Amino acid sequence: MENLKITNVLEDSDTCDENGMGMLIFVDFDNDASISFMLDSKASESLFDAASRGKAGKPQTDGKHVYWQNGASLTIPEMLSIVMDIDR
Repeated sequence: MENLKITNVLEDSDTCDENGMGMLIFVDFDNDASISFMLDSKASESLFDAASRGKAGKPQTDGKHVYWQNGASLTIPEMLSIVMDIDR
């Protein structure tokens, strides 16, 4: 996984409610794999709350992280943890 690179990140805010819940993030990797997840599990963290409410700009990538202008950031292992945690 250490050689895996993020090639693209998009958000879908059309699914959000007025509290920012339901923000979908789509991430593409250089091996043609992709994942999608909601930021809901991070809503209690102020930086992600701002991101899910659209107050941190659009998500971007440096190939290793998905990040927002306000400093919110997710690594590949963190994103996979969100996707794989079915209890959230």
